[in-house]
Amino acid sequence: MDTKRLIFAVALSIIVIMVYQYFFMPKPTPAPRPQPGQTAVSETPGQVNKNAETPGQTQTTTAESGSTTRDLSELFSKDTKKEIVAEKALEPVKEDIKESLLKETVVETDLFIAVFTNQGAGLKSFILKKYRDDKEQPLDLVSEKVAKFSVYPFYFSPFGEDKIYAELNSQKFALEGNDNLNIKLTGGQTKELVFKYQDAARNISVFKKFVIYNNSYIIGLEYGLTRDGKILDAPFVFGPELENNVSEQRSMQMGLKIRAFDGADTKDVEFSKITTVPTKDKTVEKAEGTVNGNFLWTAYERAYFAVVFQTTGKDSSISYSLVKEIPVITGAPGAALHGKEKGNVANIKPELYSYMVVTNPGVVYMGPKDEDTLNMVKPSFPDVDTIIEYGWLGTIAKILLKGINLVYKFVPNYGWAIIIFTVLLKIILFPLTYASSVSMAKMQTLQPKLKALKKKYSNMRDPEERRKMNQETMELYKREKVNPASGCLPLLLQLPILFGFFNLLRTCINVRHEPWILWITDLSLKDPYYILPILMGITQVLLQKMTPSTADGIQQKMMYLMPIVITFFVLNLPSGLTLYWFASNILQIGQQYIINKKIFQEKKDEDKMRKVLKRKKGVKSL
Repeated sequence: MDTKRLIFAVALSIIVIMVYQYFFMPKPTPAPRPQPGQTAVSETPGQVNKNAETPGQTQTTTAESGSTTRDLSELFSKDTKKEIVAEKALEPVKEDIKESLLKETVVETDLFIAVFTNQGAGLKSFILKKYRDDKEQPLDLVSEKVAKFSVYPFYFSPFGEDKIYAELNSQKFALEGNDNLNIKLTGGQTKELVFKYQDAARNISVFKKFVIYNNSYIIGLEYGLTRDGKILDAPFVFGPELENNVSEQRSMQMGLKIRAFDGADTKDVEFSKITTVPTKDKTVEKAEGTVNGNFLWTAYERAYFAVVFQTTGKDSSISYSLVKEIPVITGAPGAALHGKEKGNVANIKPELYSYMVVTNPGVVYMGPKDEDTLNMVKPSFPDVDTIIEYGWLGTIAKILLKGINLVYKFVPNYGWAIIIFTVLLKIILFPLTYASSVSMAKMQTLQPKLKALKKKYSNMRDPEERRKMNQETMELYKREKVNPASGCLPLLLQLPILFGFFNLLRTCINVRHEPWILWITDLSLKDPYYILPILMGITQVLLQKMTPSTADGIQQKMMYLMPIVITFFVLNLPSGLTLYWFASNILQIGQQYIINKKIFQEKKDEDKMRKVLKRKKGVKSL
């Protein structure tokens, strides 16, 4: 293969990886979904009918309310809610149902610990027992940022002109059978939490029921809201973040988004890419919008965890509201910033508060983006495993995951599983890489003959001489059984696998927080001391030196520069990817050493035999 083309291929591959790393693949546009009723959704634990009518009662959801520092409803004035007039007016509310004391109810299952508050009937905390955050603290899917605006998950949406929703968020609901506020479920047990609020003077009635199952991340939901005999929509809000105490090293993996599935494709909304507009308060910008379409489910998600709402109902709708808080720089007016002060200001970033609003949803899934776990809830959420975004070459990533998981069953360490899987992969691809390496080694032995042809046809400006040189060169390749393009094969095989590993390690929850040895405590994050990238770079240089090449002069120097460029590129990539690359290089070095020794020994023996034959011919001629 032409050396310039090889250099160009390597450089282009690095550029493609970098571009893909930061911008990822284009998002698909959802195709029209079958009309409601055409797609059947089977019932699973927690699936219940919504908007069920009960005389004098209704259904709702809300979240915990603490000390409010800002009123979100003041930022959003457009009312997107509607009233649905019942065919028959409901009876007036005859009695008050309220609670005077603030109470919390803790429900512990084998999978999570959920804390509900009766103020607004919302979710204050949702700790997953099988997972930890990046600071080795309990992983709470309810972010600490909820305290800023005191809008907790499962509150009614405060965005809009109708203040009834914001008012209900501040009310203390009565909990049925609230004698036990600490509940622990075992076996196949189920618990229903029913929160009620009624105001006879204002003719308002609300109820919300959470159905919790011991061995499921699904939470059943029943709710209702009536005012003056009319049924109102129930717009549930979830936000302003997902997870707590997220490591800064994981910023590339932590993009928060909405993903809605219509039965054929998904539609994504990435909060970080939404353009906000200024408000009267100069420290705050806002944005709002809707996700148009008829969807089977809608997820509020990050790389490893998701909250998925069932949205099959004809009255279900999805919207979002984003608040960007601009940091205020304090100091004397007109004072110049110097040194560390200027650096500190540059590091201050706006704070995002991202809310998804789902109107009239069904059941809810709150848990990990784990394939086995998601497969169990598919009856309620068809094809919900598509929220695991393996990206471009996703099929290769899935194959790699299955292979590594298979090895992991026998060697319960994902670092060693990656190394062993790399060896198995090398064995499978050995016939192809071996043939390619042999061909490149033979190319090296042909260098004297190729140089002789270039010297013979030195006038490259003459088309006829150039044609003759190319013809004799191809005849030489054919006679020596060498394929000049075969040297590209290892590179072409390596790139899809590297892409697959990259996608796998940034999205697969199996590898999250999984250690290898000593300093490598999380294969999904970069090497904190850059030892693996440096070792990978050294082996890459050594492999480059051992690999036969037709390049000379400046081209040869450029080829040695490439491994250095690659080393700097992989410094901040997941350590699991660098571990694979390093292990693969070690195996390739061993293979190349054997091949070089074999081919050059054969060449040496051939030259020796040729000299012997010449000597014999010389003796006979005498």
